[in-house]
Parts: sequence; structure tokens; C-alpha cells
Amino acid sequence: MSRDGLLSLLEPSEPESLHAWKELDTMYPYGQQIRGSEPTFRLSLHQSERPSYGAISAGLDPKAISMALSATSSIKILRATRPGYGNYQLYEMLEITTLTSAINDVSWAPGGIRPHDLLAAAFDDGRVRLYEVTTPGSSDQSSTAPELGSEALMRQRHASSKVVRQTPSGIGAGLAGVSQPGSTRGADGGHIQHAWKEFAVLSHDDGAPVWRVRWTHDGKNE
Repeated sequence: MSRDGLLSLLEPSEPESLHAWKELDTMYPYGQQIRGSEPTFRLSLHQSERPSYGAISAGLDPKAISMALSATSSIKILRATRPGYGNYQLYEMLEITTLTSAINDVSWAPGGIRPHDLLAAAFDDGRVRLYEVTTPGSSDQSSTAPELGSEALMRQRHASSKVVRQTPSGIGAGLAGVSQPGSTRGADGGHIQHAWKEFAVLSHDDGAPVWRVRWTHDGKNE
């Protein structure tokens, strides 16, 4: 993730030495940022071998790479899938928006055995909020607490921008054959519905900002 908001997905060209890397896909999830006004980005990968079985049953590629990206007051759920036999491509699946406080950190709970995904976010107001992400197209039945906050259901929006580093603009971009911000990519692998809800809020007495949040290896929040 670069300072101007460019997210790059790479894979090693030399897996044994890791000396060389190949770029598979790039996008600006929050648009290209102006120098001096860049938000603080936090990225958390889903480190389990496979996505949740609810997402797989809804049609998500079992080999999809999942990540949560936060900036200021929202968290975006991104999935990277490989349409056909091509390279992995990044898709924005869902945006969790908050109006309460700035987000300082985000963490994706490990484990793919549950039918949904769990996220934890650390906020500047001294709270940690827990979110459940489901795929309504599956047979997923939420097993967490009743709804305590906002719930949003939205279809995947094609990534708002698929660009490459040092993107030229205007005529130069046309001559270079570079995709401009706002261009969309194919829907293969990006068509899965996602929904979210906040199901718990943790706080402490002094109200100081929470800067980091992590899960234990068994998916319990620290």
C-alpha cells in the first residue's frame, strides 16, 4: 500500500529466494490521495487457508485472497480472485461506514470454519467495535448476538479504479493504454453479495484512543 492510496497485489517470481516479485493487479480503493492529506491506511489479511464456508457456498472461489482495509471512517472488504486461468484481480465487495470516530486499526479474525467472517476495529474514541460479515446468497445463519447496530446489504461494486503506478492523465493516458479512475473490471469473481452488522462494542474507563487490535489464533479478540 503506497502513501497515495495505491494497493498492489504481488506474487514472487522466485518463490525460493523472494528476490523478485511480479505485479498482478493494482487499484485505488479510496481514490488517489493528494500529498500532504493522505489518511492512515490499515490492512488486515484473512490468514486462514480458505474463506469462510458461508462465502464459499455463496460462490466465492475457495482460493480467494481476502483482506480488510480501513481509512478514516470506513472499512472496505476486498477479495482477490483468479477469473479463469488468469492472474488474481482485486474486487471491492463491501464498505462498512462509521460516523462515530476515526478508525486506528482493523483486524480480521482467523479461522474459516465459521459460516461468516468477524472483524475488529480500534477507534479513536476508546472503543473496539466488532463486525460480522456475511454472504446472504449462502445458507449462512448468523450465530452472533442480535443486531446492535447498523446493517448494510449491498451488491459488490466494481472497483472504482484500476490503475498502474505513475498513471498519466488525459491524452497521455489514452496513448499509453492505461485504465483511468472510474473504469470497471469484469464481474468474474466479484459478484458475491456481502452484508455487515455491528454486533458488539468494547470500551474501557479512561476513554483513551485504541491504537491496535488483534485476534488470538483461535479467533478470540485481544
